Amino acid sequence: MMRRGLLIFFIGGILSSGFAQSPEIENIQLKDLRNKSVSISAKDKSAVIIFMGTDCPITQKYVSRIKEIVGKFSSTTDFYGVFPNQFSIKEIKRFRKDYKLSIHFLRDEKMELAHSLKATVTPEVFLIDAGGQLQYQGAIDNWFYELGKYRLNTTEQYLIDALTALNNGEQPPVKHTEAIGCFIQMSHEMKHH
Repeated sequence: MMRRGLLIFFIGGILSSGFAQSPEIENIQLKDLRNKSVSISAKDKSAVIIFMGTDCPITQKYVSRIKEIVGKFSSTTDFYGVFPNQFSIKEIKRFRKDYKLSIHFLRDEKMELAHSLKATVTPEVFLIDAGGQLQYQGAIDNWFYELGKYRLNTTEQYLIDALTALNNGEQPPVKHTEAIGCFIQMSHEMKHH
């Protein structure tokens, strides 16, 4: 009986941690491409935060898929391409021009957003609902299954499925997946907070 009680307590602790709590992102200041301070808010719409790297081949390969998703969900969702601090505003502007991606481009200068969301690679996505709750974190889909290795055809559309579920008033079928991509360079200070 004692074992069962501990198991229920343990499982309950796992289920109550993580996605039930909202990441504190509204007070985090990011820089837009004019170098002005802005913050991400998911008040009226859901928000998709996509950590991106200008020099990451996986980010570059995903641009057309991101464009498709933005085209399908832009009426209900704001999309943010967030670049870690190792990328300059100039590099981000060049990326936007080269890839013609119509989303909000922001720079995480102090790495506060990456730290708050525990972002580790680019591309990695975070779906936050209009109530400010983190609903999905991870890969866009299952196209890449290892660094440098990808499927000819995707079989799982994690972000699309999560967005569709939210738009239908349902919970996403999958809350977390492992994103495959280029590692985000965190400073030694940020890794240990």
